[in-house]
Amino acid sequence: MAVSGGLFSAGKITALIDFADPQQPDTGPRLRHAFGQPLQTLTAHTPSQLLLLLDAVQQAALGGLWCVGSVRYEAAAAFDTALSVHAPDGPLACFAVYDQPLPWPVEDPDAAAAHAIWQPSLPRPAFDVALATIQSAIQRGDVYQVNFTAPMTGMLAVNTDEATDTRALFSALQRAQPDGYAAWLNLGSSDDSGREQVLSVSPELFFDWHLANAPGGHAGQLLARPMKGTAPRGENAQDDAHQAQTLRMSPKERAENVMVVDLLRNDMSRVAQPFSVRVPRLFHTQALPSVWQMTSDVT
Repeated sequence: MAVSGGLFSAGKITALIDFADPQQPDTGPRLRHAFGQPLQTLTAHTPSQLLLLLDAVQQAALGGLWCVGSVRYEAAAAFDTALSVHAPDGPLACFAVYDQPLPWPVEDPDAAAAHAIWQPSLPRPAFDVALATIQSAIQRGDVYQVNFTAPMTGMLAVNTDEATDTRALFSALQRAQPDGYAAWLNLGSSDDSGREQVLSVSPELFFDWHLANAPGGHAGQLLARPMKGTAPRGENAQDDAHQAQTLRMSPKERAENVMVVDLLRNDMSRVAQPFSVRVPRLFHTQALPSVWQMTSDVT
C-alpha cells in the first residue's frame, strides 16, 4: 500500500459525491459534498496491499474522517482466491482521506460544454457471433444467463484543462441521470503511471452498510438493491403505468430479477448472522428518466 500526501493544490476539488439516501431513495436527503485537499491518499496494487488499505480506510472513517475512493473489479481475488480475474490496468484501489467535506460547488453557467466522441469496440458482425455462441451455450445447459457487455472508448475534447473538462462531462451525465449514486473522483497518486478520473452516475445501489453500534434504526444492517428488469417509459401517463405493470408481471424479467436476488442472498449469507438474510421488497418498479427498472431489496 502506497501512502501519499500533498499531491493537490490548495482549494482544488478532487472528489464530488451525490448519493441518494438508500433507506429513502425518493424522499430522503441526499449526501452531496465536494472534497478538496486530501490529508493523504492510499493506493493498493496487490491483494495483500488491498486488505491493508481497506483496514486503514475503516480506521480513518471510525476516527471521524471522510474516505472517498474506488475499488477495481479485478480486486475480487483479494477476497476469494477462487475468483479468476484479468490483469488490472491500474491500482486495485485508491482512496483519499479528508478531514471534512466542502459545500457543493456552484456550476459556472459560462463553462464550456463537455464534448466526448465515443466509439464502440465491438462491430456488429462480432456481436452477432458472440450472441450465437451464448445462445448455443444456453441450449447445451452450460450457462443459464450471460451478462454480455462491451466497452466503449471515447476522446474528450479538452477546452481548458483535463480536470475541468471531465467535471463538465460529469455535470452533463448528472443532468441526464439526476438521481441515484453519482461520484467524480480525481485522485491518482504519485506512484501511478498516470492519473485516473472516475465518473459514475449509476442508478443502482451496490450495498449500504451500517456498523452494529451505528445510531439510527439500521444499526448492523447490510442492504443490497440489485436492479434487473427493464422497460421503456410510456409516451403518456396511461402508457407509462402500463409499461410499469407489464414489467412487474413479465415472467422473463421476474426470473432475471429473482436470479440476482438469489445470488446476493447467497453472497450475504457468507458474512451475515445465520438465518438473518431477508428479502423485504421484491419486484419494485423504479422510474428513471428514460426507462423503468425493477429492483429488489436484500438485507
